[in-house]
Amino acid sequence: MRAQFVREPSLANPLRSVRALELHRFLLRAALAGVNIFAWMFVFQYFYLVEADIAHALARTALLYALSQTITCLVTPYAARRLRAGARSALILGTLLAAVAFLTLRTMFDGFWLSAFATDAVLGFALAIGLYRALYWVPYSVEAAAHFQKKPLLIAEFLIACAPLVGGLFIAGIGMGFVWILYIGAAIIALSAIPAFFIRNVHEIFSWGYRETFLQLFEFENRRIVTGGFLEGISGAATLLFWPLAVFLIVDQSFGMLGIILTLTFWVAIWMRRFIRRMLRRLRLTGSSAANIVFAITPWLFRLAVATPLGIIFVDSFFYTTTPRRMGIDPLAFEQVADGGSYVDEFTALKEVAQALGRISLCILGATAVLLVSVPTALAMVFFITALSAAAGAYRSR
Repeated sequence: MRAQFVREPSLANPLRSVRALELHRFLLRAALAGVNIFAWMFVFQYFYLVEADIAHALARTALLYALSQTITCLVTPYAARRLRAGARSALILGTLLAAVAFLTLRTMFDGFWLSAFATDAVLGFALAIGLYRALYWVPYSVEAAAHFQKKPLLIAEFLIACAPLVGGLFIAGIGMGFVWILYIGAAIIALSAIPAFFIRNVHEIFSWGYRETFLQLFEFENRRIVTGGFLEGISGAATLLFWPLAVFLIVDQSFGMLGIILTLTFWVAIWMRRFIRRMLRRLRLTGSSAANIVFAITPWLFRLAVATPLGIIFVDSFFYTTTPRRMGIDPLAFEQVADGGSYVDEFTALKEVAQALGRISLCILGATAVLLVSVPTALAMVFFITALSAAAGAYRSR
């Protein structure tokens, strides 16, 4: 069953609405690209100071990430039904919650909280991030596509790709930079909510109840979409948490080097993806199931052997230019990926729940593994399982 689209009477210019959406998305993506990855590294370092052990710090970081995904999983059905009142208010609320998340983390590192309550601030960060991911829907890209057919501006992609470099060098080069980067990121995210007020308010009818949404996970006819979402969730957790943590450890916990690597990776991806996609079309491999499976699995297998910054750039560039269904060059900034980030119907919400369950599962598995075996072995296990899930997902989408 597909949800019905209801447009409220509006005299707003469609072009104005789309331009407002573009400005909002640019500011939000740039802020998250420059802050989100570092925020989780801050959390890891905090746990490392508390535990004085990398394995336990990794485990606690993974479990905190799983907590944020649990919040997303539990709140998503409610957030989807809330779209009846209009998607614009949910988008703005989700954006402000993202800003609150980074502000909460900033106050903890700034000494606002007593040491006894510092962990509560970290939990507040995870809670706000989980709520943001549940509430932040972008149904407007469907509307935009109906009015305008255009390719993303290369200059915008390039500027967003620069955000990790700026963030990393800012943290490394300025005293208390890790505190101020969180404040700046939160401020830009909050600023991005302003143009969102000029977006058309799209209403969507979500017919499932809260309990029914979770029961639909076990319906036979939904098995394909649930399994696909679960597998994508596994890949998402590895891409957005475990691999950045591995890179952070490889570069000896250098924020500057992490930012340089991320930006160089995105730059290479921007300039090479058109060439590679053109080459794949000439070789008639674009729709090849075998090629998609190879492209899905090989980056994760390569990551098992990577040990230098140059190797990281090569592997990540290969990943971002060949993996199917990549959205832009900043997946670290955009985690709501079901159906290209556009709310379509009840099954999109179902897929989001399945993706959250996949991320939770990998985080629990990774946290358990890192406590039972060595850190390199545990990360290798995570990447090998991700390779299998990516191959299975590519095979199912053939």
